[in-house]
Amino acid sequence: MDAIILVGGLGTRLRSELGPMPKAMVSIAGRPFLERLLIHLSLSNVRSIVLAVSYGRELIEGHFNDGAAFGVSIQYCREAEPLGTAGALRNALPLIQKEHVLVMNGDSFLDVNYETLLRFHENHGEELTIVGVNRADCRDFGRLQVSGRYLTSFVEKDHSDGSHGYINGGIYVFNRTLVEKILPGVVQSLETRFFPSWLAAGNRIPAYLVSQYFIDFGTPGRLTQFRQDFAQGLVPLRGLSSERCAQPLTSNVDRKVTN
Repeated sequence: MDAIILVGGLGTRLRSELGPMPKAMVSIAGRPFLERLLIHLSLSNVRSIVLAVSYGRELIEGHFNDGAAFGVSIQYCREAEPLGTAGALRNALPLIQKEHVLVMNGDSFLDVNYETLLRFHENHGEELTIVGVNRADCRDFGRLQVSGRYLTSFVEKDHSDGSHGYINGGIYVFNRTLVEKILPGVVQSLETRFFPSWLAAGNRIPAYLVSQYFIDFGTPGRLTQFRQDFAQGLVPLRGLSSERCAQPLTSNVDRKVTN
């Protein structure tokens, strides 16, 4: 399966930690998170990758080049200005070659069987599947209200409600036909605008529900937790100790880029 990873975020809440680096390049045990994620995807048979880049894109492109050293093939989709997650996805449309595409955030990790997820999506016959994660305490996240295997509504975060429930895992399967329906050149968020609007228009969204390890490291506290979990062997990223990726590539290679 092909994948688009959204890595254009500014990482404002982690600026003291990141400096000039984009959020996906934050160090996890001495290597960029995005590097570890790409190796994980390669070992999970997801090897054709589009990186939707914006802030700090030179650092990302200079480190990964064509992706060969990391077991994947990378193309880059650049934003002239930040378009939000939905806008970035629409901008990558010319690089989507297959009927279905895996879309994921570059600032979180969720342990998912991608092949099973794709079969789930195909079996339900809708244009979009969202992965929901079971959490014992959802107060730091917006909730997904689910009936059976379908999403019924999105609920904004409520810091006073510490009950369990499902949250957005930041991984989706899109039909290419749905990406085509996102307005081009418009700044908008998948999570706060496109998904709720799609649901409100009467469309069904299957929810692939899991209880596996999940971390969104967008805050200093959660980044610290991620690093601690990683050090303790609790993060099920595949290829954790791969030394073949110890140095970034330095050669110039041709890359297909959309602007």
